[in-house]
Amino acid sequence: MTEKRYAAITAWFRERPGCLRTMVFLNRWLPRCLYAAYPVMLLILALLRDARIWKAILVPAAVFAVVTVIRKAVNAPRPYETLDIQPLIPKNKKGESFPSRHVASAFVLAEAFWYINPFLGLPVGIMALLIALIRPLAGIHFPRDVVAGALLSLALGVPAFLFLPF
Repeated sequence: MTEKRYAAITAWFRERPGCLRTMVFLNRWLPRCLYAAYPVMLLILALLRDARIWKAILVPAAVFAVVTVIRKAVNAPRPYETLDIQPLIPKNKKGESFPSRHVASAFVLAEAFWYINPFLGLPVGIMALLIALIRPLAGIHFPRDVVAGALLSLALGVPAFLFLPF
């Protein structure tokens, strides 16, 4: 991503304040909805004494931990730190941009919901994709950050949900 490319992409949103407000709203509320729905799913699994609860807890926790360790080790700067841009959604956070933990978390939660019930996994997967789209558009992450977050989540989560014996 370059300053010129980012300016060209974001000009569309800057010229449409309603679309920009929608992006800001989705950036704030999509993760909150996911992070609220996840404990509800776990509570239901616990009440039903469903053994799948262990994968639904441990796999997302492991993905979250791996992504957190990687981003602290890499400590990559965010777009607004390295480029001369005005992000659509201003942030003050420095570094730890690669990989995107929001995207990795959203994707692994989508995988968890899919594992429990594919009917529920589909809308959560769509929410994860929207989060992955919004983060670079907002200027919070580079595209490589969200792609890496999604790929790490898929590479670690899918095999764990499919093949772990518990």
